Amino acid sequence: MALVEKTPNAVETQPNTTAVKTEKVDEVIYQAFPDMERVVNYKEKTVEFEISIPGVQKDNIKLKVLPTWFHLEARRGRMEYNANQSFGVEIVPEKTRAKYDNGLLSIKAFIRDPLDDAKEVQL
Repeated sequence: MALVEKTPNAVETQPNTTAVKTEKVDEVIYQAFPDMERVVNYKEKTVEFEISIPGVQKDNIKLKVLPTWFHLEARRGRMEYNANQSFGVEIVPEKTRAKYDNGLLSIKAFIRDPLDDAKEVQL
């Protein structure tokens, strides 16, 4: 797991030319790339990920899935897990399932069969 300390910069706003307002955010956020394992099963046409994000509440997990990769954000206090990861194959996002139990996020996606949308041509 990679860990990076991130300190937000001061933000200056100028609502008009006579006054300058400075807002400081003193919260430090630690960002980490979570440990993960990927298994591709071509026989069953599935891709499965197991991602370790310990201590995160289920409500603090955001997972977005596209046909070739996914984006994960999970937050626990001052720790934030981030991952943009490729599936390695093209999947069907609508069939993707995820579950979270005891700090382990499991994602199961189904590999898109290129012949699913093919049209048969009559000779």
